Amino acid sequence: MSWLIRNLLDLYIATPIGALAFAFCLMFFDYFYSLPAHFLSRAVIGPPHPSRARLPSGLVVIPSLLRGADELEAIKATLASVLVNGYPGHMIVVASIDGYDEAPSVYAELQAWIAAQQSALPRDVWLYVTGTPKRRGKPLAIDHGVQHVKALVSANVHAEFPKIYFSTDADADLRPHAFEHIARRLCRRNPFTGSPGRAVAGNLHVRGNSYWKGWRHFFSVEGQLGIQVAREYLVTNIARYNRRPFPLSGTTGVLYCMWTEIFLEGPRFMGFMRSLRFADYVKWWLGVPPPKFSESNVAPIPELLAGDTDDTVSAFLAVIARWEDGRFTLDAPRTPLHALYYMLRSLFFDRALRYEPEARVYTSSPSTLGTLWRQRVRWNAARIEVAGRFSRSFWFHWDLGICAVGVVALILKYVFFGAFYYVAVPFALFQGSFAHRVGAAFVLQLAIYGLWTTMALLMNDSFHKNWRLLLALPCAPLYTLVYSFWTTFTGTINDVFLFGNITKFAPESTLIKGDSHRIAILARARRALLLAVRATVRGDVPFGLFWFGWSETEWTPSGYEGWTSGKNPSLLERLRFRRPARSAGEGDAPIPVARASLRPSIRVAAQKDSARRSLQPSPNIVTTRHAA
Repeated sequence: MSWLIRNLLDLYIATPIGALAFAFCLMFFDYFYSLPAHFLSRAVIGPPHPSRARLPSGLVVIPSLLRGADELEAIKATLASVLVNGYPGHMIVVASIDGYDEAPSVYAELQAWIAAQQSALPRDVWLYVTGTPKRRGKPLAIDHGVQHVKALVSANVHAEFPKIYFSTDADADLRPHAFEHIARRLCRRNPFTGSPGRAVAGNLHVRGNSYWKGWRHFFSVEGQLGIQVAREYLVTNIARYNRRPFPLSGTTGVLYCMWTEIFLEGPRFMGFMRSLRFADYVKWWLGVPPPKFSESNVAPIPELLAGDTDDTVSAFLAVIARWEDGRFTLDAPRTPLHALYYMLRSLFFDRALRYEPEARVYTSSPSTLGTLWRQRVRWNAARIEVAGRFSRSFWFHWDLGICAVGVVALILKYVFFGAFYYVAVPFALFQGSFAHRVGAAFVLQLAIYGLWTTMALLMNDSFHKNWRLLLALPCAPLYTLVYSFWTTFTGTINDVFLFGNITKFAPESTLIKGDSHRIAILARARRALLLAVRATVRGDVPFGLFWFGWSETEWTPSGYEGWTSGKNPSLLERLRFRRPARSAGEGDAPIPVARASLRPSIRVAAQKDSARRSLQPSPNIVTTRHAA
């Protein structure tokens, strides 16, 4: 940097050398640092081995849409791998079906299969099935399963609620002792702070028979997509060691675990954030303690957990959680100095998210170009939407804020890498035609990807099994350009500047009830223009910030109305000249809790009523239990 500053006038020299040095440091930090650290750790500590030492009780909730025979066979296979995983502790497993009324016969088959498993369940394992009649979204299905277990605890069927929550998908194939490995990593104390882990991610892979079925399959579109995704998952696992300059802010939903002490607070914390005001932040800087989550009485808003992603929400909660006086707390730091201390601690001493390479899980990957495209747009753009839902917590929780900065940096990294490969290097270091320079960029990118893949195979101890992943390298630059660079660009443009990404990952009714928001500048500008028209025609619309908002008002519908149903409101409907016709289940207004205008007594009553309803088993819940 000193050399670069002294030679700023000589741009011909400074630009290529300085840019290349910075780029290589940025790209290779995760990988070159992780490789020796991994093997040093293995040499000193050794690989973990299954132990019969007891672990805290665990809860596994497996959500599924369950619409056909394929989903039924997938969840049965997942349940089978979970039940015999060999967890040394009490384990409650719940299959939670999101909208079983859409396929009641398939749901009945699952019930019958689970009933048949009761006599063969391992010791200390309980198995249940439950579900919601109408679809509400994956996070709400998980919450329904959690509430079902709470009801069982209240009925004294179980002595206590499990201590550890395990997340896995309905198409996952767990290797033996995967739950044990990530649970022991979660329980391991940090040597500097004495804190246990907050969340631990597993080692994600694509099933071998999904990406390799012979040479004929390799040269097909399905085969190329499978092997490219498999290589991508393998390399991504290196970053999960969380040794990068910025801490991780997300985890893989296919397999992770966290303390239920943190996980269960999700719905209530989302409601608490809605109660925060900018005045609280200003007072905090003036020496006034911020509102305490542990003392708040706002009602939970589980709908705010739903969106384009759910595992990132859990990761954000894990980053916020602090270990104090033998328990976790989500309270804001007392002063800005405390916030700075916690941020520095998360950067250098105590990362909230950990990784366990021995907890292996295998899953399927999208087999068509369109399906994979929609998945990656949702994944890559959802980081912005989730950060928006937690934006008020960034005021106080700077350790989470630095992670959010890392998320934005990750998005920009894709753009930067593309410019680095195909603009900076070819035009700074190579002479010749445009085709020669692009060819040089392709070779450079291929070499870097080959190095990353080889390192990942060595760290995963699977070079002899998965060496075929190196065959993905010739098409890897094109795959990355389309499904990393371009999906990120497209999703970001849609969510920030246009009308938002429509992924249908969460039902429209759930998004409306949660009263969540998008940036969607063009959609907000459209609302302002339409309100200006109504204010001119009728003169009954006062000017306010709601002109540029997203929520439902007296004059405008929710920004999510027509979002996934395809029944987009007309211009007249958007101005409330006439009410739009809504389908069943979509007419509920956003949850009006956690607003400053509500009196505390009303909020307390709402919270008590919500808690009372959540502990009462639904009459359509079907349960089966293993008798110990």
